Amino acid sequence: MNPGAERADTAYVRHSTEAYFVRLNPEPQEGHAPPGGGSPGREGLGAPGLPRHRRRRRLNGRALFLTLVALGLGGWFAWASHRPGGASGAVNGWISSVRGDVAKVSADPDLGTARKYFNDQYSKTGSYPQMSDSDLLAAGIGIGVTVRGCSSQAVVIQGASGGGTVSRLLLAGHDLGEVSGRYDCPTDLTHPTPWK
Repeated sequence: MNPGAERADTAYVRHSTEAYFVRLNPEPQEGHAPPGGGSPGREGLGAPGLPRHRRRRRLNGRALFLTLVALGLGGWFAWASHRPGGASGAVNGWISSVRGDVAKVSADPDLGTARKYFNDQYSKTGSYPQMSDSDLLAAGIGIGVTVRGCSSQAVVIQGASGGGTVSRLLLAGHDLGEVSGRYDCPTDLTHPTPWK
C-alpha cells in the first residue's frame, strides 16, 4: 500500500444506494394470475414462472430421404437373406437378369425376323425352305444374318446378339434356342450338340 499516493476519483462511481432494477416480466394486471400459476419470476432460478417448452426439431427433406433409403436397404437385406444364396445370390441373379435384357435389346432385329419367317414357313408347309441370299433379302432378313439349311427339317440361323455371335437351331418346328458362337448344322439331328 502506498499511503502517499493520490486517491482515485470516486465522484462518478455509482454506489449501492443508487442501484436500480429492470423488470423483465410485466406486472400482472388485477384479477389475472400469470400463466403457470404463482407469481412471476425468473425462469431457471427456481422461482415459479412460465413453463419452458423444448423446441421440436423438424425432420428436413434430406434427413427424411436418407432415413427412407436406410429402411429400404435394411428391408431388402432382410428379404434377401432368406433367399437361396443369400444377399449375394440375389445380387448375382439381378445382374444375370440385366445382362439377359441387355443382350435381348442389343440383338440384331433381323435375327428375330429370320426366326419368325422360318417358323411360319414350317407351320404352313411342314418344311423349311432353302433360300439364297437374294431370297432372304426379299423376305426382309438382313445381310447380318446367315442361314444354314441343314435339311427340310432343320435350319441354323446365325447372327449378332449382345456383342457376340449366336447360332439358333430350328428343328422340325421346334426352336431349340441359341448358343454363343458360330455353329453350323449338327452332324446328328437326333442329338444336336451343342443345342440341347
